[in-house]
Amino acid sequence: MARRFKIFSRCEGASAVEFALVLPLLILILCGIIDLGNLYLQWDIVNQAARQAARLYAVDVPNGTMTQATIVAQIQNNYGSQILFNPPVLSSGNVTEAAYTNVTIMTPVISAFFPNNPVTVEGKCTMYVE
Repeated sequence: MARRFKIFSRCEGASAVEFALVLPLLILILCGIIDLGNLYLQWDIVNQAARQAARLYAVDVPNGTMTQATIVAQIQNNYGSQILFNPPVLSSGNVTEAAYTNVTIMTPVISAFFPNNPVTVEGKCTMYVE
């Protein structure tokens, strides 16, 4: 009976050492998921803002109900003031609106894969002017 306890006592510290070796990798994976998830979320928000701005510009500006400044103010009110816009481009009855924002990658190891930190995320949308 005493021999069985000695066998288990030799293996008790192995799981703690294995966990200590794997823990940094697990934390890196978790931080990478959080950073890349935030990057994807901001990309989606910027695309939605560009889509809404292009739609407002295509429908309301030719009618005279809104100006470019009021559209930008409304979009920034809905999506946040960190979203910036390039001037709309008109070509052959279409309007193209581009929005962009900067996203900071916070994990040092993950940010090494991006040449510029903060990363500029851009979204574009083209709509027919009615």
